[in-house]
Amino acid sequence: MTRASYAVATILALATLAPSPAVAEIYRYTDAKGNSHYVDGFESVPHEYRAHAVPLGLQNAAPGAATAAPVPAAGAAARAGAPGTGPKGGTTIRYTPGRPIMVDVKVNGNTSATLLLDTGADKTMINPRVLTAAGVSLARPIGTTKVIGVAGSDHVNFVQIDSLEIGEARLGRMQVASYDVSGAGDGLLGRDFLDHFTINIDSTNGVVTLSPK
Repeated sequence: MTRASYAVATILALATLAPSPAVAEIYRYTDAKGNSHYVDGFESVPHEYRAHAVPLGLQNAAPGAATAAPVPAAGAAARAGAPGTGPKGGTTIRYTPGRPIMVDVKVNGNTSATLLLDTGADKTMINPRVLTAAGVSLARPIGTTKVIGVAGSDHVNFVQIDSLEIGEARLGRMQVASYDVSGAGDGLLGRDFLDHFTINIDSTNGVVTLSPK
């Protein structure tokens, strides 16, 4: 496993909500190569990875339940990860069922990035390259934490951004970790952003809906 994988594992705060018997809860597991996978139900996790599989406290839509409106089949919003039309102050995100949910975001309103949606991550983590492009100063971090794994120790700096947005889902000034997360696009979209919204994952149609609380 890579150094970054151990660093990320150290700072994740894992969700522990119990699944509802009427629906399949979404689980995350990490394979032998350090790649994260998202599946419906514990029985979908390969046997060799079940000991470390994590329930995310999210469930797919129950049979017959109302689901998010499908994203149009044409145009930029149809691309996986691209925000589409959603509730006012929220958004919908299209993804491929069974694959990690990658989300297109805007940092400080002018810089694009692709983050892995991870409700197990307490903090949002963004690649330093993206933060620099967004005009964020990395020279004077507002906080630093030390993470330790079997591959050694490393430091993660925290900086402040002016805004993070996905479609109409927007959060103003917030602290994010400046770190290059291996295998997660430009970083992780964590609960410090997601907890401001109600999340619904329709794994049948591959649509995530963020609605303001």
